[in-house]
Amino acid sequence: MTPDDYCQDKAAPSGSSLYYSLLYQAPAQRRAIIAVHAFGLEIREVVNDCHDDDIALQTLQWWRTKIARAYAGNATHPACQALQTAITAFDLPNEQFLYIIDGHERDLRQVAYPSFAELEIYCQNVAGTLQQLTAKICTFQQPETLDYARKLGTAIQLSHILRNIHRGTRRGKIHLPEDEMSQQGVSQKDFIPPRCSDNMQGLLAAQIARADDYFEQALNLLPAQDRAAQRYGLILCAIYRAMLKKLRKNNGHALNKPLNEQISLSPLHKLWIAWRTH
Repeated sequence: MTPDDYCQDKAAPSGSSLYYSLLYQAPAQRRAIIAVHAFGLEIREVVNDCHDDDIALQTLQWWRTKIARAYAGNATHPACQALQTAITAFDLPNEQFLYIIDGHERDLRQVAYPSFAELEIYCQNVAGTLQQLTAKICTFQQPETLDYARKLGTAIQLSHILRNIHRGTRRGKIHLPEDEMSQQGVSQKDFIPPRCSDNMQGLLAAQIARADDYFEQALNLLPAQDRAAQRYGLILCAIYRAMLKKLRKNNGHALNKPLNEQISLSPLHKLWIAWRTH
């Protein structure tokens, strides 16, 4: 298996949202974007799948050394080998990969998020930074496009939190603002086991509305000159907004989904969205 094959299988298998968002991308850009996403998934899995925080922290440090090796031209991990090519071809900055690792490390150390301001910083670091890397790969003319990418990544991360909230709560980590939970009369004990009360549905509806608003803000920040070059992000945005719409219709039920299920769109629906998004 080549490094590109490894990254494809990990981040953009057939039927995935990323797969359809890249249908119209040039091959070299497609491979680079997939490599960046594969790296992001590797880091996310360290935090999500490791039950020992000390081991997780050591693994994150190990990934820092792997990125350093990629920039030195002697990458060994397949995700970093694919990244090594992308780094050279698109002049990707080292510090942004480190921001992604740092963001996940802070999340690992943080027990809860007292307010949305703190949750937003986490989303910006782990997903906004990733989208800025992919915006650079797609190329842009106006600096505001980086603001669009950061906002887009934040919106995508908020959507991930809501889509996978049943998984997070079962691990004992609730990525929702504590002050807003309190205002809605919801506490951590309402998540384990989940209780789809009116208060809970009100809380989740507000979070879904916020995520959708962040997608709208992102679109408003994208300069017209860069819209064609950023088609990948526009498709991803449209797919996630359609998923949020479906999530809104099933408000609260995501809490009770089995671990192997989640709100999703069919491959045909994603293909239709990709085709119609310009």
